[in-house]
Amino acid sequence: MWIQRRRPAAVNEQVEESGYMASASDLMIGLLFIFIVMVMVLLARKPEPPTAPPPDPLAAVVQAIGSRLQNAGVPVTINQASGVITLPADTLFALGQPDLQAEGVRTLRLSALQLQQVLPCYIYSQRRQLPADCPPNPQQVEVETILIEGHTDSAPLQRGDYSNWHLGLDRARAVYKVLSAGSLQDLRNEREQPVFGISSYADERPSNKDNAAMNRRVELRFVLAFQASENGSGPGNALKRMQETVR
Repeated sequence: MWIQRRRPAAVNEQVEESGYMASASDLMIGLLFIFIVMVMVLLARKPEPPTAPPPDPLAAVVQAIGSRLQNAGVPVTINQASGVITLPADTLFALGQPDLQAEGVRTLRLSALQLQQVLPCYIYSQRRQLPADCPPNPQQVEVETILIEGHTDSAPLQRGDYSNWHLGLDRARAVYKVLSAGSLQDLRNEREQPVFGISSYADERPSNKDNAAMNRRVELRFVLAFQASENGSGPGNALKRMQETVR
């Protein structure tokens, strides 16, 4: 007769504890394996290239127009951040004078000739028949306003009530008369308003504290018109907002 012997309770507890430890060890090994795999996958992934910010439409337009002037021999200064093209100050006006010098007239006539070719690429009234050599304009931006801004040096004027404010405005007007000759006077924005305007800053915005002649300048400040995108987002189909970056 065969008699089965029962294991002692202590032996059963050791067997159960051994099995529990083996299961826990297998679980930890499995988790460690998963962690290693995840680390390897993350290390193997190529970093995504940084997303380039969208181009600044004002900077692109001002650079294109300013480059056209420079290539034609007009030594203008381009400020993309402020949307300003500065005409050569040393050839336009003499000290305290509102009338253009002979060299200034020649410079402005050359500038007007170049502007007649490039401005229609960005003006609402002219863009129905764009010139063949227009600069790239993927965002289809338009120029709303071109402000001709007159500046003076800080030398005080002794002409009664005539001040640097009047002098700056007269200088802007003198430049306007030359630049707006010909087809440029017909430029209109979307609201059928003239694109060119004039203003004066007198000596309030000096560009060079050490060279007074550099402050007797006239600048072209470009203001863009923003329109709605194709998906309906944006300010609206008609002109809703103007942007003017002040220096």
